Amino acid sequence: MKSEVKSALIFGVIIVAGIGIMSLVFSSFDEEVNSSIMPTEDNLLSKIDKSRFKQAPDLIGIAHYLNTTPEKLSEEMEGKVILYDIWTYSCINCIRTLPYITSWSDKYS
Repeated sequence: MKSEVKSALIFGVIIVAGIGIMSLVFSSFDEEVNSSIMPTEDNLLSKIDKSRFKQAPDLIGIAHYLNTTPEKLSEEMEGKVILYDIWTYSCINCIRTLPYITSWSDKYS
């Protein structure tokens, strides 16, 4: 009877040790993969070749501006990222994007 208990105890210790070693190996593998795949924002911004991008054309042919003038708008847009979202009240997908665009405006303005 003692040999069966001893064998079971040894087998249990081996199983627990094996699980511990496997968890260490796989957790370190995940950290290596995440650090090599997931670039940081600084790395991404430094790799962008800004000379490839063209300047956006001026807005022409617009009949009326609601709360600004064309000259004032050009000054306000200088050097900024502009998002144009053109949608209609009857487009459900357009309406569903409005909360996201509003939150972007709050975050980045």
